[in-house]
Amino acid sequence: MSDFKINFSLQPPKKIKPFGEKPDYSLHWFGLTDGILSIDVCGRTIYEYSAAAQKYFKLRHRYNDYYISRFMEDFFGTFEAVGQAVPKELYCALDGFNAMCEKWEDMHADDSDEIFDKFYFEDLCGLRGWYDERTFDSSHLTGGPMIGCFRHGDKIKIIWNGEYKLDNGADLWSAPSGCAEIPYSHFTSAVNDFYREFFAAMDRQCEIAPTAINKKIRLDAPLLSQENDERKRAFSRCLDYLYSPSKNYDWDKIMSLYEKMKKQLKGGFD
Repeated sequence: MSDFKINFSLQPPKKIKPFGEKPDYSLHWFGLTDGILSIDVCGRTIYEYSAAAQKYFKLRHRYNDYYISRFMEDFFGTFEAVGQAVPKELYCALDGFNAMCEKWEDMHADDSDEIFDKFYFEDLCGLRGWYDERTFDSSHLTGGPMIGCFRHGDKIKIIWNGEYKLDNGADLWSAPSGCAEIPYSHFTSAVNDFYREFFAAMDRQCEIAPTAINKKIRLDAPLLSQENDERKRAFSRCLDYLYSPSKNYDWDKIMSLYEKMKKQLKGGFD
């Protein structure tokens, strides 16, 4: 069993709901990415609804049911940061980093507006930047999880949090939160596999869609093919960042802010 795998399937073009209103219906590249998605991580599954949620919402599918392009844009958009390794101390502190930042912010809640703004934008944002740039949300989904990928050397940690409860108290997701560490090479291999499989499926979508959908739905076939090629190149460039990161961080400044936070959380203000 793979320790990291992105699973997906696309809806057949003829079953995809077009955009617009009658009689002006249309379909385009983004719409053709309509499908279901899940991520297997060390025996657990991100984007899998709990049995209680499937029953509660009467869901068609047990997994994330949305346009997969949205996931790709969010996930691949983090790669410029993900490819850049984080210092060992921060890597080891990942599990509790968010909670520490929230507690630090709460400590300054009674500051004057001027002092709090200075703290928030210079200290808190200055410290959190590296973390947030490696994290993406799923805000298009009710209770969607936050997912972060953090590399150190030849390892990477995948951390997710979707602690959302239904009205009856049941968890929305089968794996609401978690942290798993895997070899970085396994991560990059799985991401490349997903990229190849997704665009092989989209090549097929673009090929069959012009004749498969209802003739009353507008579809610009040449533009569709052009956008598919452009998207393929754009996402390929994102993959390059996983091997040759171009983003640099002032780790000395970040570590200084991290030490400042730890000191203040222990009761030591300057």
